[in-house]
Amino acid sequence: MSDPSAPTVRPIARLLWAPPSGAARRAGGARPGDVLRGISRIKRTRALYGIDHPVSTQTLEEVHDLIQQVLASRPSLRLSVYEDTFFVGNTVLLEESLQLFPLLAEFRERDIGTLDLHEGVEAWEVQRLIDVLQMGAADLRRAGGAAGWLKMQGVTRLSVGSPPKDQPKLKVDPRDAYRSGLRAVDEVNFQASRRLPLDLRKTKLVVKSFTDIIAEDRFAMLGLAALRGYDEDTCHHSVNVGILSLLIGSQLEFSRPLMATLGLAALLHDLGKMLIPREVLGAPRALTLEEQGIIRRHTLYGSRLMRGFPGLARLAMVVAFEHHANYDLSGYPRVTVKRAPHLLTRIVQLADFFDAATSSRRLYRRPMLPVEAMKHILDGAGKSFDPILAKIFVQVLGLYPVGSVVELDTDEVAVVVRPGEREATRPVVKVVRNAAWREIEPHTISLEEDRHRRILRALDPVEAGLDIAAHL
Repeated sequence: MSDPSAPTVRPIARLLWAPPSGAARRAGGARPGDVLRGISRIKRTRALYGIDHPVSTQTLEEVHDLIQQVLASRPSLRLSVYEDTFFVGNTVLLEESLQLFPLLAEFRERDIGTLDLHEGVEAWEVQRLIDVLQMGAADLRRAGGAAGWLKMQGVTRLSVGSPPKDQPKLKVDPRDAYRSGLRAVDEVNFQASRRLPLDLRKTKLVVKSFTDIIAEDRFAMLGLAALRGYDEDTCHHSVNVGILSLLIGSQLEFSRPLMATLGLAALLHDLGKMLIPREVLGAPRALTLEEQGIIRRHTLYGSRLMRGFPGLARLAMVVAFEHHANYDLSGYPRVTVKRAPHLLTRIVQLADFFDAATSSRRLYRRPMLPVEAMKHILDGAGKSFDPILAKIFVQVLGLYPVGSVVELDTDEVAVVVRPGEREATRPVVKVVRNAAWREIEPHTISLEEDRHRRILRALDPVEAGLDIAAHL
């Protein structure tokens, strides 16, 4: 039932979520992740022009200035590496981990687990770090390792250490994870549209991050997924389906490997649409029967793109093929085996329907309000949707999901910001208008705790003139 907008077949996410410019950094302050970007930039410039070229010298000076900005608010900065991630303190630098994987690999090959930059570090000391990264790993070991070689060079305000022996307890900022999800999906969509081999490393890292966030706070990313009416391209839809699917998987207490497979399958469920003609997929009108038939082929195309996946990941191929088949097999493609689709398919189908039904802003179709989509799911339980999973989906997200605009029986207007813990009809809401419908200073209440209020009805945020993005 999904019908998202035309596919993005170029790396647009790199433009949408590009790192801040130099001017922006000076205005808002440099971030620790910018230091890693700077080190990578020095390496690239030096490889192109040589160490003594004026461009290389200027780049080194600019990156040194950036490091000074970062150190202006702290005496030192420690950047660390664990497996496939950079982190600072216990916070993962997810975007840098995705974008700067060659640099991360060079750190790991040289057994560099920590990089400490101290106040007063000089540009020539940064240059020695670049020397380390350009030395062969074997040569560096013969020279006493990275730490020993830097010490022999007289470097005192920059130091490196070995990776941690035990896995550190890391956290990921939900907004960083969401942006990184957009980037990862966009890149794999681009690869599919060009029929290139699919590189799943970034996608798998994003799924791991989503899973970690949900394990810490299962509702932490719902506010981001709820902004579907504002960002309804293919990448946003896929990321939202991934978040919703993993939320259900966590409720079912799936193992980590199964969660990884579910997340991958959810992010890639519509990959076959990258092979559908753009003019058909993005038609600004109701589709003809012939065009509907063309779009339906995306399930077959997607499964073919994934047929080489190894191990459990092969289930992503099954999900791509089945996710429109319906619980009672009344959908498409027609299957001859009279059994319900795979469990992972039935989860992804629910998430896919909900996000697509509530996000479409096409001229010929009004999107469903979240509560309408939930009621449609309950009505379709046992037919289109798995009856048990449908109930779990509504219980977990609430009858009024995050992002719903509601009118209370006090005539106040509120935005749902979190599902209720016990009652699907009594979420946590942020009251934004008083009984006269005038804007007020927002305040949050739990309808499970405040028994004097209840939801009277759901409102269309567009008709109510309310920007939910300002309140999530």
